[in-house]
Amino acid sequence: MREAWIFPGQGSQTVGMGQTFLDDPEQMQAIDRRIGFDLLDVMAAGSKEELQQTEVAQPAIVAHAALLALAHGKTGAKPDVVIGHSVGEYAALVVAGVIDLEEACVLVRERGKLMSEVKDGTMAAVIGMTDVAEAFHLTEKISASGNLVQIANYNCPGQFVISGHVDAVKQAETDLKQAGAKRVLPLDVSGAFHSSYMMPAATRFKDVLASSPFKDATIGIISNVDAAIHTDAEKLKALLTEQLYASVRFEDCVRKAIAEGVDTFIEFGSTSPLSGLIKRIDKNVTLKQVTTLEEVAALGGEVRA
Repeated sequence: MREAWIFPGQGSQTVGMGQTFLDDPEQMQAIDRRIGFDLLDVMAAGSKEELQQTEVAQPAIVAHAALLALAHGKTGAKPDVVIGHSVGEYAALVVAGVIDLEEACVLVRERGKLMSEVKDGTMAAVIGMTDVAEAFHLTEKISASGNLVQIANYNCPGQFVISGHVDAVKQAETDLKQAGAKRVLPLDVSGAFHSSYMMPAATRFKDVLASSPFKDATIGIISNVDAAIHTDAEKLKALLTEQLYASVRFEDCVRKAIAEGVDTFIEFGSTSPLSGLIKRIDKNVTLKQVTTLEEVAALGGEVRA
């Protein structure tokens, strides 16, 4: 059996997600001291609105997922590769020994601030359209006429996400439905993530990453940007910068893991959105989900998506 540990991105946060850490709050308190506010309190007792703020959601998601995975690692378990979806890549970095959890939370809080400063953009999930080449052509056509829209996430067969200017996303919704999409669902996000609109944020974030003490990864990280396995610290920094404005190629990441012999995916997070995507990519793999420390202790039996 070869395992991939996987970590979801923004939107996977949920009210009360931090309650599982209240009995042993020491690691969360160390994070709080580094980032300068009581993240554990927001994660345990904060409102949905508080947890939706990008600069809060991102460290909350990373802290939660990484702490669960690190707890599982204390049992002697170790993945063969790790995959994060967007900001989930920072939990993957922690598990792979590139940075510690406190540093990861500092980085993603700053990442979230920079991303949320970029206005006038939105995102939408496109369901039931399998002709991705046609979708790409339509978004290119809309972008050529003025406002930008791009495919931001390639999640699984029949599901991708578009990102761009509000008007362009609205136009794409109409055009994609005419081209065969069953549904186009607006996402509750503060900007056009994973699109060219994020390039100014990426330029500034590159400077933030430059001073971060990255080490080479001890476990292969399959990058969202190119769906290839990486361990080199400087290459990982470059990919994380590019990831802000590049498409998340999650389906390709999963297929890469499977090509490397992975047959079991364990998802760590307060909810488990990636498991459903993987089930649509390959029905033959084993999926397990861990959402609390109690589930870390019980890990072993398969939990169906």
